[in-house]
Amino acid sequence: MTPTVDVIASGIHDAKNGMFNALARIRVAVQAIDDGEAGVALPALTEAETAVVAAAERLTKLLSAYRLAGAENPVSLLPVYVGDLIEDVLIRARESAGGGSEIVANCRYDGVWICDREVVADCLVNALQNALRHARREVHLDAAEIDGQLAITVADDGPGFSDQPPSRASSEHSGVGLFIAQRIAHLHQRHGRRGELRLSNGGPLGGACFELRLP
Repeated sequence: MTPTVDVIASGIHDAKNGMFNALARIRVAVQAIDDGEAGVALPALTEAETAVVAAAERLTKLLSAYRLAGAENPVSLLPVYVGDLIEDVLIRARESAGGGSEIVANCRYDGVWICDREVVADCLVNALQNALRHARREVHLDAAEIDGQLAITVADDGPGFSDQPPSRASSEHSGVGLFIAQRIAHLHQRHGRRGELRLSNGGPLGGACFELRLP
């Protein structure tokens, strides 16, 4: 299979396992109710809900990956005010944040950039959510123009990427989020340049650093 098919197939397998996990929890809850042990049923149902939500989120990412891989150029390049994009991403990430880590945003580019706002925003929200899972206390979201490209960085103060070359495929199971980010970067092409995704350790906060560069 091609790498794209491998990623999608692996993601579907993970989603399927998540649904089976939810089904097992529901069966535990049903049995507990039959036995008159409602106190056991509630935690099992809560765990089932968590598993279903995780599987649904994974399927949503897989759909995005499928669309990005299947179409020749599925991005819409339009003028986007970078400050509004960063603010939107920040709001969405904070709404979904479950831990105690703080997100600090710093937009150092005051102007318009040509990009697909929707797919870039989704990519950055996913990167922030992933960083929050690994951060100890703080995550930074930064935007600036570097070498004629818009560089948007998500950095955390966690332990960093554990493998080389850096990847968080282990934390995202199938690596669907990473594939989507790489594909989004690649599809942004202007002035003879393509976007790129850079992953590194030892970023501004000492942990992992996710950098999306758009031409």
